[in-house]
Amino acid sequence: MINISLLLIVICVAGIIYLFMDLEEEDDILERRLKSLVKNKESSNAAKIAKESFLIKRLGELVAPVVNSLTRKKQNVNTIKQLLIQAGKPSTDEDVIKLVTQKVIYGIIGLVFAFAIYSIGGLDTMMITILFVATPLTMYRLPEMKLKRYIKHKETEISYNLPDALDLLTVCVEAGLGLDAALFRVSQEQMRTCPILAVELGRVSKDILAGVPRQEAFRNLANRNNVEDLRSLTSLLIQTDKLGTSIAQSLKVYSDTVRTRRRQKAEALAAKASVKMVLPLVLFILPSMFIVFLTPAVISLIENFQSMSVGSDEQQEQPAEQQQH
Repeated sequence: MINISLLLIVICVAGIIYLFMDLEEEDDILERRLKSLVKNKESSNAAKIAKESFLIKRLGELVAPVVNSLTRKKQNVNTIKQLLIQAGKPSTDEDVIKLVTQKVIYGIIGLVFAFAIYSIGGLDTMMITILFVATPLTMYRLPEMKLKRYIKHKETEISYNLPDALDLLTVCVEAGLGLDAALFRVSQEQMRTCPILAVELGRVSKDILAGVPRQEAFRNLANRNNVEDLRSLTSLLIQTDKLGTSIAQSLKVYSDTVRTRRRQKAEALAAKASVKMVLPLVLFILPSMFIVFLTPAVISLIENFQSMSVGSDEQQEQPAEQQQH
């Protein structure tokens, strides 16, 4: 049973480490296209082949039929593409196949772990069923869980830093810069405080410079980030661009609205903190405080009772000795 516990702990720790590892940031799409045009095609293919591990390639070839069956449905492919887009990753068909292949390989690894634990023995039927169902499914879902965790982190960072970026954008527009130049300037300024938001704004500016229509660039920004405030901002910019109204005034009003909304969210979280602290306070803090405060008193009471019992025994022994004399 000790070996089983150790294996389960190793599996859980490995999954947590993989889940909480930082995702490698991909290069900007425009930069990758320029690099692909500059580099020689043969040298890039040779470098790519040299980097890939032989074992990973063989595993990919073995699980290719399973991957093809999983990516046959268009709905599954669209869901994975949307996850990759929201995580800021390339979302081509090849990238979708790579992610599904990774999921299948991790599922196979989970199945191998389940067989290893089963071979040790000492498990009942219920534990064996849970082991062979839960371990492969959990390992299969790990890459997708990692993407969703990064998307959640990205949404939180963008929501928190968007009011500051809007203030900078308003100042730049009021100073006389165009919207495209203002976006590029704000992306440079935000690179130190919030690189995620800076990359997204810089990508919009580069898309516009590359010839993408401004409204389409703003829609792509909203599709890449599932943030309500950012979607409202893109709708505001598209509507302002269509109607020809003042961008600076619209940004100023919307910046105040977003900042007020952020303050209200902070107040709501502060109000929930006291309720969330009740459970750990009752289960962990109060018992430890009672132990620390009451233990010395209990020890002193026990010593006093022992001394009183010893004194009463001595008093009872003395009259008995006097009667004998």
